[in-house]
Amino acid sequence: MIKKVAIIGLGLIGGSLAKAIRRYTDLNIIGVDVKDDYIDEALREGIINEGFKKIDRPIDADVVFVCTPVGVVINCIEEMLPHLKDGCVITDVGSTKKTIMDAVKGILPKDKFFIGGHPMAGSEKCGFYSSNSELFFGSNYFIIPDEKTPDNVVEIFIDEIIKKIGANPILVDSYSHDKIVGIVSHVPHILSAALANFAYREDADAIKFAAGGFKDSTRISMSQTEMWKDIILNNKDVIKKLIIDYENLLNEFLFSLDCDDIKSLCEFFDSAREIRKSIAS
Repeated sequence: MIKKVAIIGLGLIGGSLAKAIRRYTDLNIIGVDVKDDYIDEALREGIINEGFKKIDRPIDADVVFVCTPVGVVINCIEEMLPHLKDGCVITDVGSTKKTIMDAVKGILPKDKFFIGGHPMAGSEKCGFYSSNSELFFGSNYFIIPDEKTPDNVVEIFIDEIIKKIGANPILVDSYSHDKIVGIVSHVPHILSAALANFAYREDADAIKFAAGGFKDSTRISMSQTEMWKDIILNNKDVIKKLIIDYENLLNEFLFSLDCDDIKSLCEFFDSAREIRKSIAS
């Protein structure tokens, strides 16, 4: 049974986890963040039971969520391992998994467990003040257990936390995860940024006339650069292949355009519309 959790990093995801766990469970929560105001506000709101800035003391938690940027997840885990109790479950919320899962295998002692995690929820906004308890409600939550983590430990983690915050747990391997998020998250983010840059380079003055379509398509390009730099670099092999596949699709479209192939052009837009309609809103 899980009685206490620790959350390292109280930004958008970590803060939302803390608020969701507070609202939908009876668990005690430890919050750790380098920003004093995040800790102070979380304590003031009653979101966490205790909080501190550094991992420099024993962390008496059954589950520890590492909600740091992807690029520092492993360093954070290494730093906190000596402070965790036997049987503790460590989990992360990073948007890439294979690099993290492979690194964890080399540092995790036998008396600790790791479950890779990734909630498919977020916002172009960031920080504790943008977090909310409903962020994960109805969202898919990827679960990628380390091979040494017992099934019953995974089941307890899912039943006592993930399901209670309203998320839909999806068990996958790290390779499948990274390809899926490359398709539906990482490449779309790159394309959103590319569209913004393309429009500016083609005609900067044209941007002032942008309406709903352009604004919707470029919204996610407003996300944090530092966070996305780490994500892209950690999944670069998958992303490079996907971009080549995307380029091939655009070349097919250009060929249809050059040939005035109305049938192919219509099929291109018709299929896209049907695919979009099939996605749950």
